[in-house]
Amino acid sequence: MTNWLLRRTDADVHLMMKTLRVSETMARSLANRGIRSKNAAIRYLAPRLDFLPDALLMKDMDKAVDIAARAIRSGEPIMVYGDYDADGVMSSVILIKTLRGLGANANFYIPKRKEEGYGLNLDAVRLISQTAKLLITCDNGIAAINEIREAKSLGLKVIVIDHHQPGFVKAEADADTAIMDILPCADAIVDPKQQACAYPFKQMCAAGICYRFSHELYTRLDEGCAMCDEFLALAAIATECDIVPLKEDNRVIVRAGLNVINNNKEINTGLYALLIAKGLEKKVISTFDIGFIIGPCINASGRLSQATLAVNLFITSDLAESERIANELAELNERRKVMTSKAVERVEQKLKEQTLSESMPLDKVLVLFDEDVDESVAGIVAGRVKELVYRPVLMFTPSDDLIKASCRSIEAYNMFDALYKHRGMFIRFGGHAMAAGLSMRPGDLAALRKCLNDECELSDGDLIPSIRIDKELNLEEATYELARELSFLAPFGNDNPQPLFGVKNLTPESLRMIDDKRTMIFSFRAGESNRRIKGICFGLNDHFKEMLREFCDEYEIMKICGGVLRGANFVMDCVYALEINDYNYNITVQMDIKDIRLRAKE
Repeated sequence: MTNWLLRRTDADVHLMMKTLRVSETMARSLANRGIRSKNAAIRYLAPRLDFLPDALLMKDMDKAVDIAARAIRSGEPIMVYGDYDADGVMSSVILIKTLRGLGANANFYIPKRKEEGYGLNLDAVRLISQTAKLLITCDNGIAAINEIREAKSLGLKVIVIDHHQPGFVKAEADADTAIMDILPCADAIVDPKQQACAYPFKQMCAAGICYRFSHELYTRLDEGCAMCDEFLALAAIATECDIVPLKEDNRVIVRAGLNVINNNKEINTGLYALLIAKGLEKKVISTFDIGFIIGPCINASGRLSQATLAVNLFITSDLAESERIANELAELNERRKVMTSKAVERVEQKLKEQTLSESMPLDKVLVLFDEDVDESVAGIVAGRVKELVYRPVLMFTPSDDLIKASCRSIEAYNMFDALYKHRGMFIRFGGHAMAAGLSMRPGDLAALRKCLNDECELSDGDLIPSIRIDKELNLEEATYELARELSFLAPFGNDNPQPLFGVKNLTPESLRMIDDKRTMIFSFRAGESNRRIKGICFGLNDHFKEMLREFCDEYEIMKICGGVLRGANFVMDCVYALEINDYNYNITVQMDIKDIRLRAKE
């Protein structure tokens, strides 16, 4: 059961309506997102790139730009060292195209997921030192203490561009410096999460920071950035895929980047090829398309092949090459889907067997090991299991003599802080509050499981997922005009959720259940207006049938699920989002139903 929580606000909603000239529903939705002033509302509803703070407020940004500019002018060979996920790929693409666009002798290196793992490694550093003079890490580096020390000893200059949390120590004797960062000895470290960084927004992804760095580098060299729109589009894709909070700077970047993509889908040759491969080239691209269609294809290269494939897709200008790579990425992602589905089914079955055989509840922090789960999909499996059981999950897989974990968390549990206390157990470790990765010796697994659960302070209530409802909204009020107004709150994502509404006592007029696509399509009448409105619901087919069993026999359930609703003895309470459907140019408003409760008619 999911908790339904109605948001409350002490904002003067009626004053907001009058000042901003918006509906009561829009004003309440803004207030629920912390938008309380006219200026804040203007910046939120119409975000512009000139709202971004000065990039030079980032600690070492000026120094990093200066080092890169001198390397370009002197012709020093530069190596960009990225990562194999969408953020690491886009960060690498932005940097390599920036450097080459400014005439630099630049190349890139993406570690192999299975052979090298995340981040810098000593063998790669030694190899790079043979050909490069400047090493720029992106989406990694903040935790590479030993590796960057080795790079410096080999004569490399090093710039770190990262967004992950630095390691830290606590200095309890001095309250003003309660936490002190542990930083590598790089020549410049650009990471807003550093304690000493004055940049006001701390939650950008690496590609967003690389976009700002690129702009500053072009400015320093007194060059017009002809590719800035392209870099903005790539940064927007990474920002959505990396699931960072979609507010402030991130929201500006995603909103502006989506506009760039939709105004010119050929802004990047490889991106256009990937849109074609997925049948999106004629569609208005949304955050959903980026997060659930494009992003997984980019990530699939690093999971099942090499992420250099994805980097090459976005840096090539050859049409035939981009088409070949895009199709290969799409095929890899289909393989990844099959692998993930099988792995999740197997892990779920093991959990069921464990709880039945041991007659014990699940741990609050699930520490799982499965030798048959490929480490390339361990993060996705951890995320899916987390959604199934709603608790933090560490998914361990074998890796030579070690075991590796991809970790995913829930809102009430800071995964990074919990694991950081036990960093002495780990060979490698990095991450943030909601996700982390590590490697360790197999013999320490039981001890880690015990420590994490002994120290876990999650309450039973923390382990129940919640849906936060902006307001009750009957279907009479669910109009096209309101849906259009609410669309200005987009783009939606982490920490900027789509407005959700609650409605009670609905009697569906029709139901079409498509079990193979886990989809239900309802139609309702909107009160006295008798206007018909469609409601579409994904993933709740089995849940719907289970609720019907509380007051219907199997014959009645079969009739209802077959679409025969005449005489059906139930009403629905729904949580839904209001959307505009423009399928085949037929524009209608529809409900996107997120959760359902059923009750027998009184």
